[in-house]
Amino acid sequence: MRRFPVFLAVLFLMAAVPAHAAPGFEVGARGMYWFPDLTAAVKTTVGGVTGEFDAKNDLGVGDENFPSGEAFLRVGRVHFRVGYTPVSFDGTKQVTQNITFNGQTFTAGANVITSLDLKMADAEFQFDIVRPDVAVANFNLGAILKVKYVDGEVELRSSTQTEKKDFKAPVPMLGLGAGAGFLKNMVRADARVTGMTYSGNHLFEGDAFLSFSPVPFFSVQGGYRIIDLKIDEDDIVAKLKLKGPYVGAQLSF
Repeated sequence: MRRFPVFLAVLFLMAAVPAHAAPGFEVGARGMYWFPDLTAAVKTTVGGVTGEFDAKNDLGVGDENFPSGEAFLRVGRVHFRVGYTPVSFDGTKQVTQNITFNGQTFTAGANVITSLDLKMADAEFQFDIVRPDVAVANFNLGAILKVKYVDGEVELRSSTQTEKKDFKAPVPMLGLGAGAGFLKNMVRADARVTGMTYSGNHLFEGDAFLSFSPVPFFSVQGGYRIIDLKIDEDDIVAKLKLKGPYVGAQLSF
């Protein structure tokens, strides 16, 4: 019982000291480890020959886990963020039907090795439309302008042939970001949703996470992220969806 007042004093001290930087300025970085579930389909049309396959069902591509990172700067109501997410999936399967990819056919019975690589780089600007501070709590709601550069590659290979196809596209996106912090940001909830659709292409992304700061300037996080992508470029149509939880940590000043 004698320790209880000391415990309360520590709690009040943590609430009094900001868990993040001052209201007008913040700079930092966050790292995440993502556990996404993959849905992927690829269609190619080369020389009048069309082929389409499902990466999981037809070629045995499995789920994987990946790191991701983001650096950020906030000055008043203005946020700048840059991020990078590399993902890579592989599968090996003796196909039960003919698979046509990039104009070439992998015949039924062949042992096909599949690689699907995707690198995504982000540049993001957010302006908070509202950002009130009420006692030890705060809230923000802002408009987001974002560009995501997608660099992907699909490769199928067997003992007798190898076919590879890549796709690249910068995709501008619009969206909203919102957050709420309590006890001087010792506990926070944040969410961002962005997207764009044009000419048969689309890209939608959502990220929601909770943060807890056991000590000033450092927080641990848990969240859920989804990316839904369709790129129709020349002779390839790639449709991918990645969704799943992640854990992370953030350091900010």
